Amino acid sequence: MMKKTTITPESTLLEGFNEFEKSQPWSKNTRRSYRKNVINLSDYMLKQGLEPVFRNIDYEFVKKWENDQRKRYSPVSIKQHKGTMQSMLSYYNQLGVITGNPFSALKVVNANKPKHHSRALNIVELYQVYKAAFELQENGVNVLIPVLVDMFTALRVTSLEKLTVRSVSTTMNGLVYEFDPKKDRVKEDKLLDQYLEEEGDNHTDNSPNSKNKDFFIPLPPKLMQLLIKYTEHMKPEDALLYGLRGKPLVNKQMNYIINKVCEHLGWMKVEYENSENADHNNVKGKKGRIGTKTVHKTEKHFTPHGLRYTLSTLFHEMGVSDDAIRFLLGHSRYELGALQHYILSDAKYIKEIRAAQVIIETLFETAMELESNYNITLNLEEIYDEIPNVFRNQLKNKNYINLFKEHLVKYAFTALQQKILKESGNNYSDYFTFKAPELYNQIAMAQQGYFPHAPMPYQQTHGMNPMPYDLTHLVPLYPPTHIHMGK
Repeated sequence: MMKKTTITPESTLLEGFNEFEKSQPWSKNTRRSYRKNVINLSDYMLKQGLEPVFRNIDYEFVKKWENDQRKRYSPVSIKQHKGTMQSMLSYYNQLGVITGNPFSALKVVNANKPKHHSRALNIVELYQVYKAAFELQENGVNVLIPVLVDMFTALRVTSLEKLTVRSVSTTMNGLVYEFDPKKDRVKEDKLLDQYLEEEGDNHTDNSPNSKNKDFFIPLPPKLMQLLIKYTEHMKPEDALLYGLRGKPLVNKQMNYIINKVCEHLGWMKVEYENSENADHNNVKGKKGRIGTKTVHKTEKHFTPHGLRYTLSTLFHEMGVSDDAIRFLLGHSRYELGALQHYILSDAKYIKEIRAAQVIIETLFETAMELESNYNITLNLEEIYDEIPNVFRNQLKNKNYINLFKEHLVKYAFTALQQKILKESGNNYSDYFTFKAPELYNQIAMAQQGYFPHAPMPYQQTHGMNPMPYDLTHLVPLYPPTHIHMGK
């Protein structure tokens, strides 16, 4: 049976959308997004001297609209805009209101589309980034906190920018962010609210979209301690993360931080080609530096989004469940005011993420300790092969991490012993590999010094000196108002 409709070819697009949306099982955000697309197309038609009615939409107009869209939007956004109109016109085509659907014939192609925004790093490369962040911080370049937070949370840059000191939760040992619809609504949505108010439309809502919502992400212990120390003299409403110049993290600041790390590692090189006749408009960087800036990126260069790929990939290889990874990446939605509820209901995912985080942090911290104090380099690739077994044991007993670290140290010194004996001509050079230690029961672990609630400091147990990156010898973390500018 044909549905009844009051829409005709002379009806405006917005009138058509008002009826069309009543038949669709969309979420509030989808309705908001589609309505915005219809309003934008109506405005475009008015600017072209056309009434925004169905009769005036043909293929020639649609092609002209697409060419204009390409000047302002990415192909992905254009496809989303096109999809809105294609759905609505298909609906009225089936009802016999219009004939044909020119948006269906429109093909949006991106010939220059890259395969990925950034590559994923392997375990060795991620360790190099971890170590570089500390080295740069020691040299007065403030990258440590932003890099570590990005590395262990896989948050989008837009979410990193919204973090404040209040986001650091010492009770839950992680980052908490609660979406504020008044503060966090993007500029386009605010303009849409204004338009709808002028039109007398009451279709506004305060629900978050897929990139603006409540979230909680656990953090590993070392990073939590660094954040507590870093924020102790800051106000709760202060931004948590800052760029290289000491200003709150906005726009491309996180990209600049990652580029600084890449430059430190030799994964990117910046050169300034000076010339006597150089155009002063080409001045880049510090005052007095004249010339053309040239950036050479190697295949190892990565972007902030690359850390998001990296963490999800490493977690998957470790054995973290797909649901826990989705939870980490924010690919599931939660209603406002339900933060405490989903922290409880998703405790299993949080436990998995915590276990994976502490394993990576312990591996990297131990590797740095051995390098700086004993000039011993861990074979991270060989160790990483056993990480899935380490992860399974860590899930069963949170104190297993102490046993894991003990075996890392034994493995490192055994490897050194083998090397010395082999170089001295001794035949004692049997090949060996790292194996994840077996999980002892609670009683056996307590007998060996692994106490469930009060594990002994590793340095005291094994006679090792504190790391230069330990909290007893803090890396300088300058408050935002006293940022030390590195070279």
